[in-house]
Amino acid sequence: MSSMAKNPLLKYSVEALLVEANPVGGPLFRQTHLYKVLFLLHQSLKKREIDIGLPYCWYLHGPLIEATTFEEQTGTPLASYLQPDGSTVPVCHVHDEGPVDREKQIVLQEIKKILRKYRSKARWEEGYGARLVGDAYRLAPFSYQRTFKREYLDYLTSLANEPWLCEHAYDTISGNLLQYLDTLVKQFPENEMNELLDTYLAWDDTARLLVEVHEPLDDLSNRYWEIFCSLLRVRKNENVLTEVVEQWERSFFQALPLYDHEFETAHDEALGRLEQTPDKEIDPIVRRLMVYSRDACVRVRPREL
Repeated sequence: MSSMAKNPLLKYSVEALLVEANPVGGPLFRQTHLYKVLFLLHQSLKKREIDIGLPYCWYLHGPLIEATTFEEQTGTPLASYLQPDGSTVPVCHVHDEGPVDREKQIVLQEIKKILRKYRSKARWEEGYGARLVGDAYRLAPFSYQRTFKREYLDYLTSLANEPWLCEHAYDTISGNLLQYLDTLVKQFPENEMNELLDTYLAWDDTARLLVEVHEPLDDLSNRYWEIFCSLLRVRKNENVLTEVVEQWERSFFQALPLYDHEFETAHDEALGRLEQTPDKEIDPIVRRLMVYSRDACVRVRPREL
């Protein structure tokens, strides 16, 4: 005996998508692809005045489906649509009770339209996963997100994969890194992410010091991205249960002092290493840092404790 889902249209949309995208449960359509296509489907259906009520937030790797709300709305755990290896399950029966025929028809049309962008004659095109992520990120709420995740972090990854470049072309690399950091300063969404502003400026100062002392930024930048996304999911979500968002917010404020301490320690260590460089190197760097500190003082409101 099964009762109808609270949101039968959402359940139908997921199952209809899986039948179209991966009817036999093959390895090429996985959790991340499911999440991104569902997000794109949700957005395209809203333009046709159909709201499937997809519960999602923006997080580390783009739009993420929120599992607790999904199960509450559909009566089905999100994980039940996934195999242990992360690929999606073959769906034998689509639950189509509830949605009217017109809704089902439009949902199916939009699913096929989206999948056509990434497949040729039912075969996935090479590089479709990266294109799918890119298409989702085009709808990201902040340009800052796109620059940080899709450009800056990708650039750091490319440097890590070719360490010889850092030895032979560091002037160019340092110029590129500082250009990314300058762009991010201009793009930071201060009004909506104000609680993170002090932390962001501390990270930015530390990142600039690491550039000057020729040290990699990967670990520090990935750690900052974690705490940024911890607040991002609180600020940018749709259809997620209030108690889930409240828990996210508590988690953010609990974690924030740990990240602040980590960035402060990294800053002090980098400054110590910088002070051991020849004097001629220090003055222009200190001047530049003073400019950023001055700008920060003008813009930052003290966080209330």
